[in-house]
Amino acid sequence: MAVASSSAAGASGGASNGGPSTAAPSAQRPPAFRAASVRSGDVVVLGMRVDAAINCAGMALFRVFQGHVEVLGFQPALGTYYSLFSPRWSNLLVLSGRTNADTRSHAAKQLLGAAYQAPFCDASRRLLALAEPAAVVDMDDEHDADALARDIAEEFPIVLVFRAVPVTFGNVVSYYERSRAPDAGAVVLPGFKIVLAKEDWQELRVGDADADAALGPPAGLSPVELQYHDWKSSARVLAELAHADAYRTIQITPQWRATVDAIEASLRAGGWAAQSVVVCGAKGVGKSTFCRYLVNRLLAHYGAVAFLDTDLGQSELTPPGLVSLHALAAPLLGPGFAHMKPPLRSFFCGGANPGTDPLYYMRAVRSLLRLYAATWGAGAGRQPPMPLVINTDGWIKSMGHDLLCSVIQDAAPDHVVQLLATTKNKQFTVPTDPKWTIHGVPPWDPTGLLPLPRASKDMRLYRWHAYFLGRRSAAHLAAQQRLQDLHLVAERHRADGAISRAYTLVAPFAVPFDCVDVSFAGSSVPPSQLLHSLNNSVVGLCVNPRRPQPQPQLVGRPAGPPRVLLEPPHAPCLGIGLVRAVDAERRLLFIVSPLALAVVRRVNLLVRGNLALESIAVDVESPVQAPYVVTDGLAAEGTGAAVMQSRNNIKRKRDN
Repeated sequence: MAVASSSAAGASGGASNGGPSTAAPSAQRPPAFRAASVRSGDVVVLGMRVDAAINCAGMALFRVFQGHVEVLGFQPALGTYYSLFSPRWSNLLVLSGRTNADTRSHAAKQLLGAAYQAPFCDASRRLLALAEPAAVVDMDDEHDADALARDIAEEFPIVLVFRAVPVTFGNVVSYYERSRAPDAGAVVLPGFKIVLAKEDWQELRVGDADADAALGPPAGLSPVELQYHDWKSSARVLAELAHADAYRTIQITPQWRATVDAIEASLRAGGWAAQSVVVCGAKGVGKSTFCRYLVNRLLAHYGAVAFLDTDLGQSELTPPGLVSLHALAAPLLGPGFAHMKPPLRSFFCGGANPGTDPLYYMRAVRSLLRLYAATWGAGAGRQPPMPLVINTDGWIKSMGHDLLCSVIQDAAPDHVVQLLATTKNKQFTVPTDPKWTIHGVPPWDPTGLLPLPRASKDMRLYRWHAYFLGRRSAAHLAAQQRLQDLHLVAERHRADGAISRAYTLVAPFAVPFDCVDVSFAGSSVPPSQLLHSLNNSVVGLCVNPRRPQPQPQLVGRPAGPPRVLLEPPHAPCLGIGLVRAVDAERRLLFIVSPLALAVVRRVNLLVRGNLALESIAVDVESPVQAPYVVTDGLAAEGTGAAVMQSRNNIKRKRDN
């Protein structure tokens, strides 16, 4: 069918930082893009040339209808929706066109080149429900999008379908929308933008015809054409979807690509031998980005990739404080808080760095290495064995360096990727051994135009929100965001009040004192201060398989607090909880956690660490009743108290 959306030229522009760009349209060169939108605006179809690229900002689901693309090393299969999170304040993901010859997956090369088309089907719907359970699928929108895609495929070799992501308190920080006039109508693909340089944005707007401002469809459209899309032209859709802004894209350097090529070739040549890769580096050198790129590349050859995360402060797939083992079958397209996943097994170490309890930390790492060997290693009978990627902590000085060397020696990997640094305080050595090959690669390039990045403290807070509130809708916040365009500093904290109120709406679990033991990671607390320490604190919800039976309560003796274990037992952690209140009279702990009730009932050990969750306070006008609301005063009793840690690394001025 012919769709009444004329072709419009656009450029996936790069700013002065050297991002991807396409040349300006001319009479001899075809346009870079063509776009169409379904009536609701929640689904957009985009056709692009093979040499074009899209700078993605915000969040969306996308599937490939025709052709091949690559994003952060991952080449998606046709017809399957994938989640893409690219916050505007972070390094933007880039969707680049690829030819069939550039496709790494052998199965994809068996398809009929770019002529193969994959419309939405029941299998696609089931996979979408797994990738984004909160997404409500409108089959009419999907069928209309397929009709639009078939028409655009007659002109463009690559056709993508984008779908809006449901907004939750866990992903609202990725939402991207600029201010619009109140009468501007429905937003095309809310929460997602294609970011361009100013010169490319001006070139794109040239194609926005005056007729697009009319309040009706152009003349000459057939009833069939009106059935599958709204009346907006391609230029109008692109003008609403694209935006000019300062940005920096994720640039995969030739050294990174060559290193992963060598690792990939080595793993495939290894046959049935289990192979592993350790990625190490100081903070801020791009260690997490390299891990995502490596995992995404390996997914082209393996059905799944094992991932051992030993970074406690900036965990890739879990909240802070956990050492975890995962089996990844989906790509990592976005920052860590955007794709948190339940692990196969994890251990709660209690802090944002291994120094809280280094012995327990190493014991947890060794336990997960043994679990990998037994489950997916060469001796597990899996053919071929699943490769293992190990993400390490960014603490590379003093004790941190010793722990890093211990992790490498215990893992005995085939490859060690060391992200080098130019500054002296981020340089370190790794142990050498004939068993493994050391790859020294340059760090992430920090130059370029970009809004102020988020601090590690903010990123940890986003992980807490994604973990505790990832299933709670925040659509009203997105609506407010579309009607205002505040300064970056104000934008960062715009949703803080609503997020704080959302915590108070989560129903807690009531846990009796006698059902759980309490342990402290890296510290001890006097028995008289036990309940004060637990109140409003972050705890690991663990299962101690060797839990001793509670002693029978003596007649006439008052019941006390939960039993305290002096040494944290080696107990797997099922998840994280927030102790919202303590009822000493009824001997109950009220714990907030996203875990299911059946899982919480298995918990028999609470591990109290030193992780700090910022104060959860609600506005005075809030209609809900929440604990710990203090206005213009100090609380009579402390909440979330813990042992004070010395900061000997801070230089202080001394009096002469």
